[in-house]
Amino acid sequence: MTAPALKRFGRRRGDPPPDSLRDTVVVLAPGTAGSEELLAAARATGGTVAVVIPLKIHGYAFGMPNPGLMPTAKERATAEEAITTTVRQLRRAGVDVDGQIVVTRHAHRAIVRIVRRRRVARVVLEESTAGRLRRLVEGDLHRQLVRRLGRSVTVTTAAQAGGRQARQP
Repeated sequence: MTAPALKRFGRRRGDPPPDSLRDTVVVLAPGTAGSEELLAAARATGGTVAVVIPLKIHGYAFGMPNPGLMPTAKERATAEEAITTTVRQLRRAGVDVDGQIVVTRHAHRAIVRIVRRRRVARVVLEESTAGRLRRLVEGDLHRQLVRRLGRSVTVTTAAQAGGRQARQP
């Protein structure tokens, strides 16, 4: 009798995550649509693409997400618009694409779960514009993904994928 109750409480809310296989995951910076470099890198893959945008939960209280620290309605609307714009531009270019918004405390963990569930071979993300101190405090998404995914998945920035040499993080 307790097993169904535990199963019910352990269930995730919201839409089930898409699990169709993809070749590439494109990670957008929160609040911005894909840059021309990022779109060109996604088109150059020649395969199927999943566009992901992480929204940050800024904290927890007593093990539960605190509503005051969740992404605001404006942030969600901006993310929805950015995902829609990027997916539309890639579809116009003839790329098989889908989009996903991930609300999480740890973006690198959520992206790693998506990559493994969808058996992705390549991750392309925007180059970070944050300074050294901010990357030290908040973490550098590129470095965290490289460390967690290892050599099984190629993690590049849009500038590196486009052939231009990028600044080293």
